[in-house]
Amino acid sequence: MQNSYKIIIYIVVAIVFVNFFLTFFSNSNIRGIRDDLQEAKRSTDSALQEVKHSQDKLDSIMNDVVVFKAYINNVQKRVQLADVQKTLEDEKNGTKVKLLKDSISALKESIQSDSLPPIDVK
Repeated sequence: MQNSYKIIIYIVVAIVFVNFFLTFFSNSNIRGIRDDLQEAKRSTDSALQEVKHSQDKLDSIMNDVVVFKAYINNVQKRVQLADVQKTLEDEKNGTKVKLLKDSISALKESIQSDSLPPIDVK
């Protein structure tokens, strides 16, 4: 019976020793895993800050694009307005040129009956 107690005691001591050994080395591994997780968290936080900074820059660029688009639309409207005004002025000037040519023709006919020299019309 004493022999079986010795075996049981040796088994218990071996289990305690193995448990102590595993606990010591597994804590070391757990500590390493925890350190790795903390480093990963720091890296993730840093990446998140970079993403937020990039998003802020992108929002600023988008706002600038909206302002530039409004500026371009304003320039296009001004160009269209200037084009319409030029077309109207050209039509008015064309009408005036026609009236002046008609007046010159009428005056030329009345002058031909007089003794004045001929007038060249360009």
